[in-house]
Amino acid sequence: MKNARRTTAYPVVQILRKTLWTAIPVVIIFMFVSGFSFWEIRRQNNLSLENAITIYQTDLSHRLDAIAHFVQWTVVHDPILDPFKTDGHVGDFRQAGNDLRLRVSDMQYSTGSEFMYFFYWDEGDIFINASELTVDYETYKKIKKKVIDDFENVDNTEGFSWMPSVIGGKTYLYYSITYRHRTFVSLVSIEDILAPLSNINLGSHGNIKFQSLDGNTYYQSATSPEGLLKHYYNELHFRGEDAGLPFTLVIESDMLGNYGKIFLLQFLVFLAALALSLIMGSYILATYKKVILPIKIFSSNLSRMDSLSDAESANLDLTDSKMQELNQINDQFKSLIHEITRLRINVYEAELDQNKFRIHFLQQQIKPHFYLNCLTTIDSMLSLGDVSAAQKMLQFTSKYFRYLFQADKDFVPLSSEIAHTEDYLDIQMMRLSENIEYSCDIDDKYMDVMIPPLLLITFVENIIKYAEPAGDSLQISITGSDYVKNDADYIEICIKDNGQGFPEEVITKISNGEYLTTDSGSHIGITNCIRRLKLLYGDDFEFYLENSTAGGAAVVIRIPRKE
Repeated sequence: MKNARRTTAYPVVQILRKTLWTAIPVVIIFMFVSGFSFWEIRRQNNLSLENAITIYQTDLSHRLDAIAHFVQWTVVHDPILDPFKTDGHVGDFRQAGNDLRLRVSDMQYSTGSEFMYFFYWDEGDIFINASELTVDYETYKKIKKKVIDDFENVDNTEGFSWMPSVIGGKTYLYYSITYRHRTFVSLVSIEDILAPLSNINLGSHGNIKFQSLDGNTYYQSATSPEGLLKHYYNELHFRGEDAGLPFTLVIESDMLGNYGKIFLLQFLVFLAALALSLIMGSYILATYKKVILPIKIFSSNLSRMDSLSDAESANLDLTDSKMQELNQINDQFKSLIHEITRLRINVYEAELDQNKFRIHFLQQQIKPHFYLNCLTTIDSMLSLGDVSAAQKMLQFTSKYFRYLFQADKDFVPLSSEIAHTEDYLDIQMMRLSENIEYSCDIDDKYMDVMIPPLLLITFVENIIKYAEPAGDSLQISITGSDYVKNDADYIEICIKDNGQGFPEEVITKISNGEYLTTDSGSHIGITNCIRRLKLLYGDDFEFYLENSTAGGAAVVIRIPRKE
């Protein structure tokens, strides 16, 4: 028999007093941690900002150096400007201007389209823009005037370097080279230069200043904070000399920046934790034995489940306490384990089925035998000396497979699918020398309707392979029309032939919503098409097969009309 063990009981007031004395050092620690967090967050924010600006300056420095080298080389060494001479002709000047624009366009792919280029030849009084303009006409005239004025006062310029310049009330970075009466200029606005920094969080009153190397401010993105708010913002200087740039950046940013919300959240969490500890301190001892200990037992048993099998986990009792809630959790947890085991099997089987479907679909797309047959046909045509037919066959085959290997989207325009089908028929008529009568009665207004790729070709290939025409030639027709269902617009696409029709068991299975067997590979195209329609549209489509009393078969597809 167990001996009763006497425990010391504490009055509520004494417990609260101890809780209060415990809270005092907690508050002191909290204040110290908060101060340290504020300092560390500020340091991390500045470091993050410095890293971002350093990356930006390095990239921009490389771009400006590349453009400067390009401008210098073009003016001094590139023969593309040789036609601009006094004995030249207007046609030569025009062609040279077009060649220069092409050269600049190639350069803009690597340096950015925000940089504008201008060329001036004083002997012929020719001024052209060598790149696409991003300014209005009035600004363009002012740029032209500056370029001409700088040329006339070339002795007053400061050499080959990027210089900030105000044109039409807007600040630009300006680079100009003059050689043998030919001047080549690159120009970019400060807003475009600083655009990559617009995503940096500087705070509601943060701003970026653009200064020349001698300290003159040419541009400022926003008004600087004033009063007490000014002390909450850092001012960071990024010298142009250190980064190899012709300008200095001065950034005023929120001390906490992106980390401000984190600090606020941390502050609130500390306050909440402190308040909660004071409120709940008086209940801790009273609830320990009745709540904490049962939960510890529950948690200990729960941690053991990772090392148990599914059967052992299902039979494990997580708690033996008298707490009704924990007993209910124990029962529900057992049910949950059973359900997870069942769902795990279902998901695994579903993934296998989906992967199998994807493999079959990819096999349908590749069709290596068809590709080899096309190459064999082209080789035979060349062997017989029929070069013209071989060229046509090669063109049809190239277009067919270009579309086939690019059909990786969920939807394509109906016009693209029709063109792909016609390319396939052209290949078959040349390869098999068969007379195929093809017609497409689809209004132009349907050509922009989006349908799944490789949808029509599946049924056209099926006709070519299996249809036995009643007459001398195989007839294939594709029609399209409107269809309304539940006040929603659909498109109805019908593919007909004059063959022997579908077997009745195939039509019956499709009508009953069943998939056709794919074990032997038969009807894999129809089955894959239905599955693709199911994945893309859910139940919002109609698909059925029918045989005509006059002979032949028809495939009818109705899908939502989306353009």
